[in-house]
Amino acid sequence: MSSRSPVYTIFTIVMDLLVIVAIAVTCRLVVSFFGVLAAGTVGKVILAFTDPVTIPLGMDAIKTPYGGIFDVDAGLTIVILLLAEWVLSLVRSRS
Repeated sequence: MSSRSPVYTIFTIVMDLLVIVAIAVTCRLVVSFFGVLAAGTVGKVILAFTDPVTIPLGMDAIKTPYGGIFDVDAGLTIVILLLAEWVLSLVRSRS
């Protein structure tokens, strides 16, 4: 049985949180893509929940043929979160 250092554990927790936030923002991306979903109660809750964690990069949203928008800021936020998680995994493997 190997003993993990506290730093390893902290990195793992942060990495897990980044993945959870990326999943939540992915849900935002899907909900906003379909206008009907975004107009519903659950859609509004998802959008409100993910507003604080979506990085406002100032990119224009793209209208979809489904009455919604493709939230470019949300898409880029997902990329940034997963990139940060990957970098932390490299740092964690060296600790």
